[in-house]
Amino acid sequence: MIASNALQSYLVIILSVAGGLLLALWLALVVWAVRDVRARSRSSAAAVLTALLVLLLPVVGLVIYLLLRPRETLVQTYDRALEQEALLQQIEEKPVCPTCARPTQPTWFLCPTCHTHLRQPCPVCRSPLELHWDICPYCGYLFEAETQVDEATKTEEGHREEEARAEV
Repeated sequence: MIASNALQSYLVIILSVAGGLLLALWLALVVWAVRDVRARSRSSAAAVLTALLVLLLPVVGLVIYLLLRPRETLVQTYDRALEQEALLQQIEEKPVCPTCARPTQPTWFLCPTCHTHLRQPCPVCRSPLELHWDICPYCGYLFEAETQVDEATKTEEGHREEEARAEV
């Protein structure tokens, strides 16, 4: 009988310790679930519902939460957004010098490193224009007439030089 009482008291102690450990594990799971939902959502209602779900349905509530929780934490979402922004900035067209490949500004006429002509000024509004443009998008100045006049002037000068050589 004494052995039975001793065995019974040891069994009570073991069950009490095991019950205490299970209770501590259950409360730790509730705390973990609340911290996890706060890391994944800004909603305080979601945190309260998660706490109640895991508190009232210990194992089943945790499984339901794990199935329904958001995939990414707020930090992961923020990092992904930053990565996407960085990639978009790299994709955007950045002006570079065609000779030395150094970064330039859209308003520069010459490369400060190698002195390559990057743009030409519009004769009317002085806006920076790409070298291959034949019209100014700012003021509408058309370059074709100027190039035709320049070519006509050059051909006239060429004829004058030939006539001068022929006279000599």
